[in-house]
Amino acid sequence: MGFPAAILAQALVSLAPTLENTSILAPAAAAFAKAPSGLDPVFPESQGMRWILADTVRPRAVTLSDGYYTRLDIHRYAGYAMLPLFAIEYFAGQKLLEEGSAAPLWADKVHKPAAYLVAGVFTLNTVTGLWNLAEASKVEEGKKRRWVHAIFMLVADAGFIYGASVAPSTAQIDARIANGRRGGWTKHKIATVASMGVATAGYLVMYLWKGE
Repeated sequence: MGFPAAILAQALVSLAPTLENTSILAPAAAAFAKAPSGLDPVFPESQGMRWILADTVRPRAVTLSDGYYTRLDIHRYAGYAMLPLFAIEYFAGQKLLEEGSAAPLWADKVHKPAAYLVAGVFTLNTVTGLWNLAEASKVEEGKKRRWVHAIFMLVADAGFIYGASVAPSTAQIDARIANGRRGGWTKHKIATVASMGVATAGYLVMYLWKGE
């Protein structure tokens, strides 16, 4: 029996056969059984012991594809447009709620295109984000942060979809104004503003959260 085998045998004898020790020693014993023959049995720095430690202790690297980093760039740059679009959408929408068909032309012409752009950004980022979340599922560093970010954004997605489904027409806004309800809060405004807040929180998570 070579010197590395003697060291392993001594470790097995000296450690109490607890469940914890068994879980530690079992991989090493299996690795030794697979070790290549003809290794130089030099005291603790032997090739055999180094081979066992490399096989049982060394972490396995997770390789991410080039596509992952391309999607990450798309996701990041599309996200930069999110907050400016929110500001445009809010102020244009508020002007429409306050004045209805008498609102300035810019508010009428900006609100709907801005809404389409927000929908486009969120669709793009949902696809790229979930794709990358799946690919990086085995990467432990930043895993909790990525999941929290994803949950925030999916909740915002749902809120925007609901908000779009209850958006009032110009005629309905005019009717509200005629009944003395100028501006204020509608189901559409509540849903979209809440979604903007959730999405902003999810956006900030990726920049402010430094932990796992």
